[in-house]
Amino acid sequence: MDDAVKNRWWQLNARRWSGATTLRRQLIAWLAVPLFVLWSVSTVIDYDIAKRFVNLAYDRALLEAALDIGRQIRVANDRIYLDLPDVALQMLQTRESGRLFYLVTGPTEEFVSGEPDLPRAPANTPETTADRVRYYDEEFRGREIRAVALRAPVEPGTGRGAVQIHVAERVTARDEFARQIILRMVLPQGILILLAGLAVWYAVGRGLAPLSTLRREIESRSHRDLSALSEEQAPQEVQPLIHAMNDLLARLGSAIAAQQRFIADAAHQLRTPIAGLKTQTELALREPHPDDVRETLRRLLMATEQSARLVNQLLSLARAEPAAKLEHATERLDLARLARDATTEWVPRALARRIDLGYDGESGAAWIEGNPFLVRDMLGNLLDNAIRYTQSGGQVTVRVAARTDAVVLSVEDNGPGIPERERERVFERFYRVLGTGTEGCGLGLAIVREIALGHRAEVTLAAGTGGRGTLARVVFPRAA
Repeated sequence: MDDAVKNRWWQLNARRWSGATTLRRQLIAWLAVPLFVLWSVSTVIDYDIAKRFVNLAYDRALLEAALDIGRQIRVANDRIYLDLPDVALQMLQTRESGRLFYLVTGPTEEFVSGEPDLPRAPANTPETTADRVRYYDEEFRGREIRAVALRAPVEPGTGRGAVQIHVAERVTARDEFARQIILRMVLPQGILILLAGLAVWYAVGRGLAPLSTLRREIESRSHRDLSALSEEQAPQEVQPLIHAMNDLLARLGSAIAAQQRFIADAAHQLRTPIAGLKTQTELALREPHPDDVRETLRRLLMATEQSARLVNQLLSLARAEPAAKLEHATERLDLARLARDATTEWVPRALARRIDLGYDGESGAAWIEGNPFLVRDMLGNLLDNAIRYTQSGGQVTVRVAARTDAVVLSVEDNGPGIPERERERVFERFYRVLGTGTEGCGLGLAIVREIALGHRAEVTLAAGTGGRGTLARVVFPRAA
């Protein structure tokens, strides 16, 4: 195992052993916590139910003991006594087991037999049966006891009254029996919950296997591989994630391709002007006469202006690329006002070429959603093309028309126009119509189209009024 593989192995295991929260741990936690709470609540409820049934069974046993004692009540010489066999009496009064204590009192509360200090039933204890049976809890000799009080007639039908029979036992046996019952109920439930947790752990691992496969696929890829990830084997819940990643990869691929295309275009287009600048500079240094030097510097100035314009248009094209348009914030802007202001700025240049530049459009607002800088740049390129290619004495008109669902920006000139067969090709980068006799870079309309696409607008070229010149129209969606 080489060093690179060892380092990779240690990194993977360090992430596994670290305390970082994983999706599997979160799922197990979200399942384990409710199960533990339900288990605890179930334990409390089961213990209460078990204790109720234990108390019911033990209370019935106490009542049976009281009834047995009641059957042994005798009367002799007007004296009430308890006729219990010695064996039965020893069983009741044994102190080793600590299970049963009894007390028998006569009709006038006189002591008959049993434990004289055994607590008697409180006066407010409810009677539960026709035999006047009462259950109560007390403390006897430092221990909690559960007792039953039974009123039994001395001799039915004679009117001699009734005796009170009290039988009690310590609650220790009851609690122990209830604990044994609940233990036998809770332990299987705990084992079942543990097994369920292990089953869920395994099932979650199997369910997350596609994510591990996806991770391995991404880790094994080269940084140049931006192809889409496969969605066929992925679960339905993971497919939106993969789809979003594929969309991100596609946009990233478009951004990289646009960047590479821009670099290639810039390198290709700047090579010639820079070489020209170098040549003109060398010629100026070699010229011995001032007049020749001045002419060479004039040509150098023209080449510099052309290079500067090319650089500015390349930068505008880079800003208008689809991958870059998302970085520019859009806002609600008035296209009519923007067009009027931009037309006013271009008036001096139009006058320098003796061209009539005017605005004919909406007097009110025409709202669109867009980036003011890019929209102004687009209109500037349309005006630059119209003024550059229109003959001296011509006309250029900017119009803005608001429709129900769209706003139309148009720039019309009466110049030589663009042949119909070339109206689509002029949107290509660095493509220029031959025979115009005008210097240009071939990027203006390419920039216009890129900005229009970034604003979900449509740009078209057509012949001007009367079939002369060029009419460039950009249709923007109208802002709500």
